[in-house]
Amino acid sequence: METVPSAEQRQIFLACRAIFSGTNANIRKTKTIRAHLENHHDSLQALIPSYNIWRTLPVVKYFLEKGLFQSNSKAQVEFPGFLEPCSVRQTQHAALEQEASRSAAQVLQEVTETYEAQQCQEEEENKKGNGGPVPEPAMASIPIAVDSGAVAEHGWANASDQTLSAERPPAPLFPLYLPYHTQHHILTTVQKVLEECIFDFCQKWLPDELARRGWDCAAAVELSKWTRLLGPWASQLPDGTLRPSDLALETMLATVVKIRHTAVHRLPTTAQGVCDLVAVAVKLAATLGDALRTAQLDDLHCDLQEKVQILESNKSLLEANLACQLDSIQAEREQLDRREQALRAKTIQDDGENKRMVGLLVERSLDQIFNLCAVGPEAETDCSSGFAVILPEWTRGLLRGRTVGRSSGLGLRVFGVLCGLLLLAWVVWHRASMD
Repeated sequence: METVPSAEQRQIFLACRAIFSGTNANIRKTKTIRAHLENHHDSLQALIPSYNIWRTLPVVKYFLEKGLFQSNSKAQVEFPGFLEPCSVRQTQHAALEQEASRSAAQVLQEVTETYEAQQCQEEEENKKGNGGPVPEPAMASIPIAVDSGAVAEHGWANASDQTLSAERPPAPLFPLYLPYHTQHHILTTVQKVLEECIFDFCQKWLPDELARRGWDCAAAVELSKWTRLLGPWASQLPDGTLRPSDLALETMLATVVKIRHTAVHRLPTTAQGVCDLVAVAVKLAATLGDALRTAQLDDLHCDLQEKVQILESNKSLLEANLACQLDSIQAEREQLDRREQALRAKTIQDDGENKRMVGLLVERSLDQIFNLCAVGPEAETDCSSGFAVILPEWTRGLLRGRTVGRSSGLGLRVFGVLCGLLLLAWVVWHRASMD
């Protein structure tokens, strides 16, 4: 196997935990492992930076052979601390989870209260129509602390069977939500199982009541009506009929009704909230003595808990990758800021040099222009001599002004040559006159 850094192995393990959980943890054939990786290519590419199936395949096969996907203890030995999230992020996630749960509870409480009011009204009408009381007292709902102002602002419709247009969860990674179609599938399945469970229980212990109502199958009425039937009759059942539980029957019945309301009204619920509802369903099935459905619901609850934990790990991995990339972007941004500042400073410095050069050139031009036109005392003395008459105008200009650079040296040389020629001419003339 190609040497893969420990940090990358950890990323691969966290990303593949969900794929190779349950029965898939027993896979050992390379071809089958590859097929599973190919089926989840997009997800793995999002979770593993620079994902490459040929690099990942041998690592996953190694994990499967060591049983890391089957045992958290083995995984903890291989990757110390992988189950210990950052305390700061954990606190932030818990706060977001609590806020989402509180909002969902407020909406669900309003739905429950509306439904209970309608059911009570229907019962009163049935009593009047039948000319006598019906032995089905209203089940006491479990009170939930709700901020009335927060409930009022939702403005849900009062019809119990009307689908509520609840807003879907926001885009951020936390709190944890399952895909809505998955949540709905779980809750409708659990609702169906509980309806069958309660029907079988009532068929055994309350057959006359079922016959009187005309409920001949589990699908005859919805879960909320089954719970309203079972609640009032629970105290009249023989001792030992209901198995002991750490939750009161009334509490369990009031909670599982929320499964119906959440599914019917399409209320988005956090992943942990769905887990909690399934956990109560497990306890209710166990209380009613339905071993088969208790085992089925318990398997669902355990698998759901595992998947939610994996979902949280993957989200934490995405969050860590995001933080790392944002840090890299921030470092690049700071480097670009420094380059920008240096570029601006150099531009200002170059502009200063440019202004200084232009200033020197202008000053030189000023000296040349105004010094050539100026006439000083020395120039006047020279001009008063006899040579001034025979010297050209530009030569006298040389006498009057002091030029700089090359112009000054050239003028002096020309002046010297002229003086020499004049002196030579004078000598020749003087000799000729002597002869």
